Amino acid sequence: MCASCLNGRQVDVSGQFRRGLAGVHAMLSVGASRGVPASTCLDGAGISLQESEICVSQELRVARNLVDAVGHAPGLGITVGQRMGLRAYGVWGFALLTSPTLRHASDLGLRYLPLTYALTSLRMGVTASEVSLVVSSDAPFLVEREIATIAGLVRSLLGASPSMRVELRLPPSPVYSSMLGVPVVFDAPHNALVADASVLEQPLPQADPVTMAACEQACRTLVTQRVPASLSGAVRALVASGVTDADAIALRLHLSARTLRRRLALEHTSLRALVSETRRAAAFSLLVKGCTVEQVSSRLGYTDAATFIRAFRRWTGTTPGAWRCAAEYR
Repeated sequence: MCASCLNGRQVDVSGQFRRGLAGVHAMLSVGASRGVPASTCLDGAGISLQESEICVSQELRVARNLVDAVGHAPGLGITVGQRMGLRAYGVWGFALLTSPTLRHASDLGLRYLPLTYALTSLRMGVTASEVSLVVSSDAPFLVEREIATIAGLVRSLLGASPSMRVELRLPPSPVYSSMLGVPVVFDAPHNALVADASVLEQPLPQADPVTMAACEQACRTLVTQRVPASLSGAVRALVASGVTDADAIALRLHLSARTLRRRLALEHTSLRALVSETRRAAAFSLLVKGCTVEQVSSRLGYTDAATFIRAFRRWTGTTPGAWRCAAEYR
């Protein structure tokens, strides 16, 4: 259900990738506005709101509970999707926001889709005249949620509302056009957001190649942390959890420290490089979330804030405070 396709390439966002709780919080907020207690939405999902990450099946359980409690009134998923703003996506969102064009942002966004809150398959199609993002699900709530989320992200990236239409494999309902603010075609062959192909080449108003490159690197690192496909991926995951000592990492991986160094060298990296890379990605993510410099420094294991600031300058050429101010301005 949740494999995403980019130019024929499948990206699994269901089984092995985990995500934050922004999608769950959006559903809890909508549920509360309709008299549904959080305990009802969370029933059987095995979620503690103190957790930092959950799996897709847990979020889908919350969605099912919400729909069961409210009954599927058309537009429920749209209301949830409209609460998923760009800031909820952390460095993935900033990578898109600072891309040069909507085409680049779309390609990058689909490449790192496992870092998002997508619950369905997505497929982008481009013809000479139109571009469409197809949502591969027949569950009305999920279709509505994804369409509303994508439309909101496009508007945030462009800083304006391009001419778009929505095509739905759903029976007609007047709420869709009024809630989405675009024309809606019902009983269509697929569920999709459609726009003129020229919109892909439209420059994004907050393009910044330096910030985009840093955020894309952070996305790359976060993906490898979530799915260790190699020894370096497993090391990144341990470093992200706070284990940075070589002997401790080797012990966790059932290796000697010497074997750990040798095998990392075969992957053309080192523990020092992985620690720096992982800390950098985590620093970007924590700063975007609003953590103070002192909090980031402590969570990343630096002896003091000054040491962290020096490391951040080496990575970016600026201070954490200045980097965050620039990100917030965007």
